[in-house]
Amino acid sequence: MRVLSVDLGTANTVAVLSDHGVVDLDGGPTMPSSVYLDEDGTLRVGREAERRSRQDPSRYEPNPKRHIDKATIKLGETNLPVNDALAAIYARVLESVTPLLGGGQLDEIRLTHPAEWGPTRRNKLLSSARLAGMTGQLVPVPEAIAVASLGGGRPLAVYDFGADTFDVSVLDSEHRILADGSLSDVGGLDVDQALLEHIGRAVSHKDPAGWQRLLRPVTVDDHRARLGLREELRLAKEDLSELPQVEVMMPEPFEKVVVTRAELEALIRPSLIRSAELLITTVQKAGVTPEHVYLVGGSCRMPLVAQVIAEKVGIVPTNPDHPETIVASGAQVVDRATITLKAEDDKPKFVEPPTVVTTPVSPSVSGSYPVSPTTSGSYPVNPNVSGPYSASGSYPVTAPYQVNPSVSGSYPMNFPQQAPKKDNKKVLLGIGGAVVALAVVIGAVFAFSGPDLPSADECKDDTAQDGQGFTKCLRQLAGHVPDGGGCEKAGSAQITGMEEIKGTVVSCTIRDGYEVQYILTDSVTGAENNADAIAKSFQTDRVEADWTGNGLEGTYRAATSTGTGVLVFTAKGRPMFGILTKHAEENADELKPDEIADFFENSVQPGE
Repeated sequence: MRVLSVDLGTANTVAVLSDHGVVDLDGGPTMPSSVYLDEDGTLRVGREAERRSRQDPSRYEPNPKRHIDKATIKLGETNLPVNDALAAIYARVLESVTPLLGGGQLDEIRLTHPAEWGPTRRNKLLSSARLAGMTGQLVPVPEAIAVASLGGGRPLAVYDFGADTFDVSVLDSEHRILADGSLSDVGGLDVDQALLEHIGRAVSHKDPAGWQRLLRPVTVDDHRARLGLREELRLAKEDLSELPQVEVMMPEPFEKVVVTRAELEALIRPSLIRSAELLITTVQKAGVTPEHVYLVGGSCRMPLVAQVIAEKVGIVPTNPDHPETIVASGAQVVDRATITLKAEDDKPKFVEPPTVVTTPVSPSVSGSYPVSPTTSGSYPVNPNVSGPYSASGSYPVTAPYQVNPSVSGSYPMNFPQQAPKKDNKKVLLGIGGAVVALAVVIGAVFAFSGPDLPSADECKDDTAQDGQGFTKCLRQLAGHVPDGGGCEKAGSAQITGMEEIKGTVVSCTIRDGYEVQYILTDSVTGAENNADAIAKSFQTDRVEADWTGNGLEGTYRAATSTGTGVLVFTAKGRPMFGILTKHAEENADELKPDEIADFFENSVQPGE
C-alpha cells in the first residue's frame, strides 16, 4: 500500500512517502509553507514565494496556516480563500511525489494536524487537499499520536515547540491522548519577535524614524528591508543553537549587531519556563508519568529547551536528529485503530460575514507542469474547474473566488470594507512592557438613548447599574458596543505587572479577537493616572490621537507587543476610561498599532 504523509506546518511543510522516505519538496526535506500571489493571479509557493516576496511584500504570506480560522487572506488587493492557499501547498507536494510513484496511485494520504483541532479545522485541511487533486483516502492524524507511534508502547509526552504555538500532549502506552495544553504566545515566531525588540532597543536611537519604518513599513522598500531583517533574525536564531554569538546584518542606516547565545537565552527563558510548567500541569491532569518527553519542532534545536525541561521536569528529553520531520515520519507508522480525534472545536473565532459576489470563478491557466499526471495527461486541482492548476511553484487563481468552484454562478466570498480611517494619529516611542489580561464574558443588550446623556458632575455620583453592569456614564462611553451583546460586569480590571484597577468595570467581547473593558473610577485624576500608567508600560512604539463622540472627547494611545494589541482611551473631564485589547494569533508583523487604532475608530469609538 502506497501511503503519503504530509505535515503542513506553520513555517515548513514535510512529506514522507512509504518505501521512499522523506520527499525532496523544494530543494530539501522541508519546504516553506509560504505563498505569493502574482498580479496575473498565479499563486507561487515555497522558496519561489519567498524570492518573489521582495517584489511586492503585500502579496506575500509566509504562514497561511495561521489563518485557518479565517475565510480569506489579503494578498495585495485580493482576498484569497485560505483553502486556495493551503491547496497550493498540497499541490506542490503532490507534484513532487508523482514521479516517485512510477505511474501508480496513492492508496492513502495522511494529513497531520495539532491534537487540539476539532472537525472544523480538520475539514479545512481535508477540503484543501481534495482541491489540490489528492484522490487517495484522506486520513487526519493528530501530530502527538504520530510522534508517539515512534516511541513504542510506553506512556510519553510530546513537547511541540512549533513556529506558531507551543503544544504539549501526554499519551498512554496505547497512544491515547490523556491530556493536552497549549500556549499561543510561545513559538518560533515569538522568538524572532523577541530578537527584533532586543535589537531595536540597541539601535533605534540612531534613527528613530527609520526604525519606525521597519516596524510599520509603508513603501515597498520599507517592506523589503523588513523582510530582509526578519530573515536575518531567523538565521541568527538558528545559528545560535551552534555558535556562541552571531552578527546580524542590518538594513541602512543601522550597523550590524552582535547577538550572543546568552542574550537570546535570557530573552526566551521565561517562556520556556512557562512551557515546562504547562508540561508538568498536563502530566498531572493525565494521571500518568511519561517515560520520555519527545521534542518536536525546529526551535527545539536550541540547547536551552532541553536544559529547562531537565531542570524543571526532571526528565532528560529525547531530541531527535531531525525534529522538523518527526511528525510526518511518525504518521507513516500510525496504527489507524489508535487514532482518536477531538470531537469539538475550540472556542470559535470570529469569521467575517460574507457578501455576495456576482461573478463566477474563471481560473486562469498558468505554469508549464500539471499537478498530477494521469494516463490521459494532466488533470486539474478540482476537475470541476475549467482549466488545470499548475503546481511547479505556482498555482493560478483569479479573483473573485468561490469556496467550491464546482458551484455554478455566484458564491459569497468577499467582505465589507472598513470605513476610511481618520488621519489624526501620531507615532510615539514607548518604554517598559505589559500585556493586558481581560476576561471574556457574555451579557445581554442594554439600550441608552441620546437625550439622556449624563453631565460630568452626574458621573461623579453615578452608581446605579443596569443588568450588564453599565452606569449611565459608562454607557455613554460605550456607545453602540453593548447593542451587539457580549457585555457583562466584572470585578476589576487586570493588567499584568500592575495592581488591580478598582472601580466599576464592564467587559465586552466584540469580534476579530477584540475585547474592551470600561472602567469608572472615583475621580478624573484616578482615571487619567491609570490610563497613563498603562500607556507608559507599552514596550514598543505607540499611536496616539484624539477622539470625539456621543457628547464626549478624549485621547487614545495604542501599541502592540508579541502578538497582543492594547489601546487605552480616556474621556476628558470624566472619571472613566477604557482598555481595548486584541489577543491575536498573528505575530507582531501582522498586528500593528494602526490596526488597533482603526478598529477603535470604526467599531468602538462612540458615534457623533
